[in-house]
Amino acid sequence: MSATVTTSTAVHTTTLQDLEPAVAGISDSEAIEVDDDPDSSPATESEGGEDDDATSSGYKDGQYLIPNDDSEQDRLDLQHEIFFLTFDNNLFLSPAGRNGEEIRRVLDIGTGTGIWALDFAYVYPDSTVIGVDLSPIQSAAAPPNVSFQIDDIEEPWTFEQKFDFIYCRMMTIGIADWPRLFEQSYENLEPGGWIEVVDIAPLTADDDSLKEDSALHKWITTLTDCGERIGRTFRSASRYKEQLEAQGFENVVEVKFKWPQNRWPRDKKLKELGGLTLENIGSIVCLESISAAAYTRLLGWTKPELDVFLRDVRRDMKDRNIHTYWPIYVVYGQKPRS
Repeated sequence: MSATVTTSTAVHTTTLQDLEPAVAGISDSEAIEVDDDPDSSPATESEGGEDDDATSSGYKDGQYLIPNDDSEQDRLDLQHEIFFLTFDNNLFLSPAGRNGEEIRRVLDIGTGTGIWALDFAYVYPDSTVIGVDLSPIQSAAAPPNVSFQIDDIEEPWTFEQKFDFIYCRMMTIGIADWPRLFEQSYENLEPGGWIEVVDIAPLTADDDSLKEDSALHKWITTLTDCGERIGRTFRSASRYKEQLEAQGFENVVEVKFKWPQNRWPRDKKLKELGGLTLENIGSIVCLESISAAAYTRLLGWTKPELDVFLRDVRRDMKDRNIHTYWPIYVVYGQKPRS
């Protein structure tokens, strides 16, 4: 169990006042986050040039842009802890299982390392949790009520029994056809069952601190454009509510949060989230994982060119005069009982 989990639905809602900068007009020398970790050094050039020997998804290799090597798996586990902080120690926000109803069968789409599925199974020991992913990177020490399947969730589903709860987190560029995913989810939910989708949208700012000529702006714009080119948009999260309602789900709710890119906000919790987000997304290891396929495979950049560019991107990410954040969407809905 990675953290203490509560089942309260009370969550902290981000406000514009929370996102006020801690100090206006920070000097350049003060604005850059201090970072003594090994990831702060430039990545060394590797021979061969393709994805830096990173491990791609085991099933249907090459289909997605982000590899699943050991460093990426560690980052995914850290990201799980960031969601705990964001949601005030809740594993999920929907009313599933919170009105005296049992959650017997659960599907975790894009389970990754399986950490969410394992935590859910710990909190709900009478449930059966199935985690599905393209990569066989899950723990072999799973309890009896957790199982993992290596499969492509975009193919036709063949589950023999329906689910009470379907959970999907951080799959924005992992799914090409979201309406089809929601259709299959609807078909595979019991009447009254819930689906919850948690996802991220492109980095942005509410002021003019993110300049168009900055490396950070160029980076996020290019990644977003590359996702569109391969039919896996980075802008899908804002459409989930409408798509779930169109599929027939009811009681659909959308909740928005913000992950500051560094510790620039005034609010204490958001400042902590910013520090963790910098560690999560702002490390050289993560930036390379996110960027390598798009820049080298799709755009034809060399590894040395990408290394130089990502150093500039990371400097912008650490700059507390640049008030950027990642929008986080939580959208959940219920299949009608009849």
